Amino acid sequence: MDELDKKLTSLFDGKVVRKDLVHRIKKGTNVPTFVLEFLLARFCASDDPTEIQAGMEAVLDTLNENYVRPNEANAAQSQVATKGKHRFIDKVHVNYVEKDRKHWAALENFDSRRVGISEKHYRDTDRLLHGGLWAEVTIAFNEIEDDGYTFYVEDLRPIQLSKFDFERYR
Repeated sequence: MDELDKKLTSLFDGKVVRKDLVHRIKKGTNVPTFVLEFLLARFCASDDPTEIQAGMEAVLDTLNENYVRPNEANAAQSQVATKGKHRFIDKVHVNYVEKDRKHWAALENFDSRRVGISEKHYRDTDRLLHGGLWAEVTIAFNEIEDDGYTFYVEDLRPIQLSKFDFERYR
């Protein structure tokens, strides 16, 4: 890593991504590039080859454990029903359903359109209401049968930034 790379990495910790690592992982996965970049920034923010290798393994493990492939939706739903909750990486939308007078989350690859969600999540991240965004989302199983929904969003951490806070870096 040259001096400029080191300076950028120290100033923008967790935001600088080595594109060569993206290309190495991208070959074997069918995951959006920015999801890989998010994970690489989290796990490979180093210039030490040993740490980078461990980070690459952590990225692959995270994808295997948490990324829902569209053809695995039923298995993912079963996993939540069995374990009680699980964290996934998926695209999340929130829609207001007039008939229900309620907002519902929809997860694309998890393939569920009626997921309970707290108002806090879509008020804090308004992009959920405008086309959705990719996020790390903890889905929990709703034990109360009379509620009319099986799953709910327990926690949500956006992967896509809806806006960049320049002031934070001045």
